[in-house]
Amino acid sequence: MTNVKITNEAFRLKYNLDGVQPPALDGLVCARNDSAAFQIVLQSDSQYSVNVGTTEWFSRKLHLRGPHERLRVAVKAPFETEVCLEGMMTDQDDIEKADLLLAQDVIECKGNLPSAVWAEVKVPKDAAAGEYAVTVTVFRSGYGEDEEIILSEQIPLTVAEYVLPDPKDWKFYLNLWQHLSSVARHHDVKLWSDAHFTVLAEYVKAIAALGQKSITLCAGEIPWGGQACTADREHPSNLFEYSIVPITKKADGTFSYDFTKMQRYIDLCTEAGMSGDIEIFGLVNVWQQLTPTQLCEGYPERIVLRYMNEADGRICYIRDAEQVKDYLRALEAYFQRTHQIERVRIGADEPGDVDRYRETLALLKEVAPSFKCSTAINHAEFIEEFSDQIDTSAPYLGCVTKEYDKLIEHKAAFPHKKLLWYTCGYYSVPNNCLINPLTDNRMVGPLTDWLKMDGFLRWDFCLYSDDPRKDIRYSAFGTGDMNFVYPAANGKVLLSLRYKNLQRGIGDYELLRALREKDPAAADNALKKVLRIETLADLATSRNIVGKAVDKDNPAAPFSKDWNDYNNMKREILNQLK
Repeated sequence: MTNVKITNEAFRLKYNLDGVQPPALDGLVCARNDSAAFQIVLQSDSQYSVNVGTTEWFSRKLHLRGPHERLRVAVKAPFETEVCLEGMMTDQDDIEKADLLLAQDVIECKGNLPSAVWAEVKVPKDAAAGEYAVTVTVFRSGYGEDEEIILSEQIPLTVAEYVLPDPKDWKFYLNLWQHLSSVARHHDVKLWSDAHFTVLAEYVKAIAALGQKSITLCAGEIPWGGQACTADREHPSNLFEYSIVPITKKADGTFSYDFTKMQRYIDLCTEAGMSGDIEIFGLVNVWQQLTPTQLCEGYPERIVLRYMNEADGRICYIRDAEQVKDYLRALEAYFQRTHQIERVRIGADEPGDVDRYRETLALLKEVAPSFKCSTAINHAEFIEEFSDQIDTSAPYLGCVTKEYDKLIEHKAAFPHKKLLWYTCGYYSVPNNCLINPLTDNRMVGPLTDWLKMDGFLRWDFCLYSDDPRKDIRYSAFGTGDMNFVYPAANGKVLLSLRYKNLQRGIGDYELLRALREKDPAAADNALKKVLRIETLADLATSRNIVGKAVDKDNPAAPFSKDWNDYNNMKREILNQLK
């Protein structure tokens, strides 16, 4: 017996015994220059394969006793449509869950275990508004048998009049940190080589499609000390990040700095539409507890700067604080000379020592006063202490709930500065790990609108465990905490369900923002379809709830987990944006 169900884009297939059934899909709605997505969930009593292409497929398991079904899925729409098989990943609760969107056309499945197919209809700018139909057809055959149609179903698609802007023009300020060294490791290319940049172009394309604004660079070695990866024996991972600026000590004792690779990445990102901050790590707030030793006495940070000694060919480390200052001056001068200094932010990730951070900022102001700073903050006292010195602030959501009034005062006092929020780690709502419902990713956009903030930060676009297409677990973080995309074997990028739902949520923000400019009260009413809280106090008391049902079973849950609520919100907004 074969079962097929069509469901929404926020359903996550799981291999467990909780009996959760895919909810039915009533219909789709989208703007022009937008997309609408859904999933097809399949299951057979016998072993089976699922094909989303038209190529032939013979299973190596045909010799086994018992039937072997061949299922093929075809989606026909009036617009370009992408159809992908979904890959399963083991979560921290040891349950396999769908997440990555695979590149191949066929997968083999065990009998009685379901599989899922992702389908996304992409509506162009010049499409005519109106009602359309998307047809899903599922074919079945055995070895040597002609296919039979076991399902043919039409999904109504409403295309609204409104044209969603291109991602590069979205107002939502997205800052997902890019881990460039990790990309090189997992695509087997030499760091900063032409081959590396060829692969990076694929990652830039993927992140730019989310409306990403910030560019992430390391100008010092291992600013996060490898995220404690040397201590994780259960899930081995190499998480070290390296500087993109080669340093040379010449024979005459002077230093030279090669900024060409750094500029190459900046240009790559800028050409893709990433026009925001150039955020540089490794100079401020180097993680003291994870960087083994203090190499440079007299400098407040455990900064790690390696150089090639031209005189004898040795690789050495800068150990003189004055030489570090020369490097900072040279970096500042380069950005001034190339007219990019206004974009540059010296980044800090969760500074935990107020005195050290104060000392480092004072040194930076003395040595390279043109540099501005950005900080991801997880200690509430930093917000007030350094609010006048930081141009881009991103407090952790827990800090937002504690210090919201001060944050809004800061935003009013410094309207030219950016105020983002972030989430990470285990068990928080909303979050972007596998254990969280996919609606948590979609909620990022509406919540940002409700908080009256500029955007969202996360540290995790593409940092990988040792074999990420098989296992992305890491003991220190929630599963999925490190990546929104996966490395493909062909040098491309595999997207995820979390990526897709985050993209949808940022699109929701753009629609809410457009409606808010036209009718603020209407935007507030639309937001109530997915928001279950009235005040920040409600958010503070409910945000640690994970994995529980919404509404009747859990009235304290802050956001809806029902995709229909989000779809109805979008439909209402689009009806008012005519």
